[in-house]
Amino acid sequence: MAGQILSDRYEIEKQLGKKSGRWTFLAQDLLSQSRVILKLLFIDDELEPTDLKLFKREIDTLQQIDHPGTPRLLDYFEITLPRDGKALALVHTYVTGLSLAQNLQQGRRLKEAEARYVAQKVLEVLVYLHQHSPPIVHRDIRPDNILLEKDAAGNWPQVYLINFGSVKSLSPGSTAFTRVGLDGYVPPEQVGGRAMAVSDLYSLGATLINAMTDQHPTDLQVGMNIEFESAVSLSPKFTDWLERLIAPMLDQRWPSAADALAALNP
Repeated sequence: MAGQILSDRYEIEKQLGKKSGRWTFLAQDLLSQSRVILKLLFIDDELEPTDLKLFKREIDTLQQIDHPGTPRLLDYFEITLPRDGKALALVHTYVTGLSLAQNLQQGRRLKEAEARYVAQKVLEVLVYLHQHSPPIVHRDIRPDNILLEKDAAGNWPQVYLINFGSVKSLSPGSTAFTRVGLDGYVPPEQVGGRAMAVSDLYSLGATLINAMTDQHPTDLQVGMNIEFESAVSLSPKFTDWLERLIAPMLDQRWPSAADALAALNP
């Protein structure tokens, strides 16, 4: 589809991803002359109701939020495809930079100071999301979904939490019961389809451990615990903080993103 123009405005440059009738592209906004991310969900006989629900939820969520550490919704529309097919499209801001997963692929692990910085920035986003009314739970925090964008001087990067295709807004007293997320980064309660705001904390902790050790959380798992201490040398204080972030039992985990952030930077 490279070179194709959608909605008389967005010229496809290249495909970035493809999964379950959902394609992601890098595109050029011919009106603003800026690069954007364009996501398509194909509406056909193979479309699962859950996929449509999550896609619409991503649009709704991006409409509601405004934070420097998240993508910003620019547009959404429906297009007609050849042979009478249809697709829904959403467009959001494009972030230049590398994900934590890409950093590992290039042989770069996070040092403790860098991991603390990334944790701080992601927690700031989570505080914003979890304090939204109703609270918004990301449910899919992993190395692919945290981007680092350094400036020309190589200063501490802007940190972005991306990919809101699995988010869930929680009404008072509710939890989520759709199984989403990548194994190893999903807390025990979410494995059973139950997700709460503190579920994002576990996923963030598992992501930080992977970014510092270059080992998948499942490779470090003993029972229900991620045993990371022998895989990386950290200060006792940060080790204790991280252990509480990934506690499998809810009553042992930090009670909120705000509490975790306050303990990280007292």
